[in-house]
Amino acid sequence: MTDKSLKLAAGSLLHDFGKLLYRYNDGRNHSISGYDYLKERSLFKYSEEILECIKYHHGALLARSGVKNDAICYITYIADNIAAATDRRANDLSDGGFVRDIPSETVFNILNGNNEKMEYSPDVLSAQSGINYPTEECRKFDEKFYGEIVDSITDSLKGITLTDEYINSLLQLLESYLTYIPSSTQTGELRDISLYDHVKMTAAFALCIEKYLDENKITDYKEALFDNSKAFYDKKAFCIYSIDISGIQQFIYNISSKGALKALRSRSFYLEILMENAVDELLSRLGLCRANILYTGGGHTYLLIPASDSVVNTVEKFEKELNDWLMRTYGNALYAAGGYAFCSANDLKNVPEGSYKKIFRTVSESISSKKLRRYSAADIISLNDAKAMDNTRECSVCHRSDMLTSDNKCIVCSGLEKLANDIIGNSSFFAVMKSNISEKSVPLPFGCVLTSFTESEMREAVKKPEYVRAYSKNKGYTGVNIVSNLWVGDYAAEKEFAKLADNSGGINRIAVIRADVDNMGQAFVSGFEKTGRGKYETISRTAALSRKLSLYFKLHINHILENGEFQLNKNKSAGKRNAVIVYSGGDDLFIAGGWDDIICFAVDMYRSFAKFSQGTLTFSAGIGIFPPKYPISAIAEKTGELEDLSKDYKDKSKNAVTLFDESGTYSWNELIDNVIGEKLRTLQEFLDDNSERGKAMLYKMLELIRDKSENDKLNIARFAYLLARLRPSGDNVTADMSEKYNSFSKALYKWIQDAEERRRLITAIYIYIYMHRESEEKQNGLQ
Repeated sequence: MTDKSLKLAAGSLLHDFGKLLYRYNDGRNHSISGYDYLKERSLFKYSEEILECIKYHHGALLARSGVKNDAICYITYIADNIAAATDRRANDLSDGGFVRDIPSETVFNILNGNNEKMEYSPDVLSAQSGINYPTEECRKFDEKFYGEIVDSITDSLKGITLTDEYINSLLQLLESYLTYIPSSTQTGELRDISLYDHVKMTAAFALCIEKYLDENKITDYKEALFDNSKAFYDKKAFCIYSIDISGIQQFIYNISSKGALKALRSRSFYLEILMENAVDELLSRLGLCRANILYTGGGHTYLLIPASDSVVNTVEKFEKELNDWLMRTYGNALYAAGGYAFCSANDLKNVPEGSYKKIFRTVSESISSKKLRRYSAADIISLNDAKAMDNTRECSVCHRSDMLTSDNKCIVCSGLEKLANDIIGNSSFFAVMKSNISEKSVPLPFGCVLTSFTESEMREAVKKPEYVRAYSKNKGYTGVNIVSNLWVGDYAAEKEFAKLADNSGGINRIAVIRADVDNMGQAFVSGFEKTGRGKYETISRTAALSRKLSLYFKLHINHILENGEFQLNKNKSAGKRNAVIVYSGGDDLFIAGGWDDIICFAVDMYRSFAKFSQGTLTFSAGIGIFPPKYPISAIAEKTGELEDLSKDYKDKSKNAVTLFDESGTYSWNELIDNVIGEKLRTLQEFLDDNSERGKAMLYKMLELIRDKSENDKLNIARFAYLLARLRPSGDNVTADMSEKYNSFSKALYKWIQDAEERRRLITAIYIYIYMHRESEEKQNGLQ
């Protein structure tokens, strides 16, 4: 980034700092108070231009400011107006007025036809904080809260200087403190856009505008952006650019079973860094910063970049370099397809109506077209050139037969194995270096490698000429401010599948859950259409929604696993789950664990996500149960098939979970209430205090129920006979025992008469048997 770009980014990110002061203890115009506060503390004494962006971002003060016609504050002024125009929508229930301590509303209030008034409580965002669920209770953001926010940001600003990396650190700082603070406190407007999302979008717009003006050799900012601002709103100055990497799942899961859990997590994290680094590389080439990221995760990204021929050339060159490297390194396993669409400020606020949706349709069509013609003739010849292959050996982890090291592993698997403990742990930094492959590194595009450092090593690494950038997980480091913190779902109770199985209740099995949000693409493109008839379809709401979901699957998922609530055994407390996140990000996840903890976690997550998204979004899942040494590629494939069954549930209504096999697909409430809450609890109520004979009899009942045809009178009679044999007998039978038996037998006899109830009962019996089967010797032939 140029010096001008750095100053523009800083000024745009801090332009509304005075809003915090106004809501704390300074009742003046927030442009004036923000300027005075930062200037008096000499936080930006070296740059009056940054302070001018803060002071003159409103038209009234800018008109009489006397600044030069090429002052960057003109760019911040119009960028703020564009961001505000995409933010602000009238609240039909109020006639206006500013309220200092009013809470922030949620973007889910207006998603998918919702029409609620839920709000967030005062909080900051960190790995240690819990999930700030929307609430109907109005908890005011009082002066004390705003005072603490002002002090914290002020202290942190003292350690920030103007470099590309420090701009990204400033962005992270503001995300932590401003995520739950409303941008607007006017009661006549929706308050669903946070102050962080607003200043981030302002900075993104500003950087794009600066590059657009430079490309078009426009130097009189006052004339172009202030005197003729209305005309600028129709200029195609912006570009939505997206990358989608294909082949990720095959890359992650195509490994051997030895040390599979470590390998899975390492490969998942590696791909996350590969994508983040690729995005940062492109932003660096374009002279932008991470404010321009609308979304990244799961091999997908959306960026807001300038619209110009030079930008398109840079993007196309970047894509070719990336794909050439992917082809050289991974053959046809991974491929990055990009697509873009030029747009105006009016398009981004959906003026005229339908123009916003058209942007994403154009991007999507562009990506699809590239996927259909992935390789040129020269690429295909190169892919079929086997001269580099050593067909006598293959990697013992991923089975590729090129780039092998002395330990019969490819350079990627070998490096990830060395980095595995650092990746799984929480203490290391992950640095991108311009260097050759070493023992403890893995290759990245653009002539780089990824390696790990301790904090002290990191301080030395940043001084080296080969240093490019660095990342940390779930922690902002004040000692090394130039590190980009990534929110990562990294919860891990164990490091091996066998340990997860050993710690499960009952049968020695692991379970895997694969899940993703239903109709996510439709929600992003059309989710705000139904509620507001098009007026809520804006870039700010898409960005806010994507960030909320990304935080849920990358950060909050750790909290759900740390604080388990639901239990199959009603008499057992939950707490930390016996589980490991293999991948969680964007809108999907892959988590392994003890079979019982995974089922319970699934219920926890269903309830949590419904609460988090206010019921506006749902997700579908597949849960497969396997021996701990089962091939991981088969686990991924079979669990994916179960997830697909959930997606097809009841004419693709989704919002479902499939447990065990194709016969176990249920809506979430059906599983929770009818299978577990009713049938499993009935089995537990009677059989937990019964003899082993009663539990053994359950196997025979299961066999009868599974084989029963609709009119099989003989099996019904045999079932009744088995129930009769469970009747308490002898001199010690109490009235309570008889009552339990009567209730149990009546319920079971009723359930087997109905096909759906019978299916639910079979699933409940499976769960009960798994809960009480402690060794292979007790399987009694059950598959």
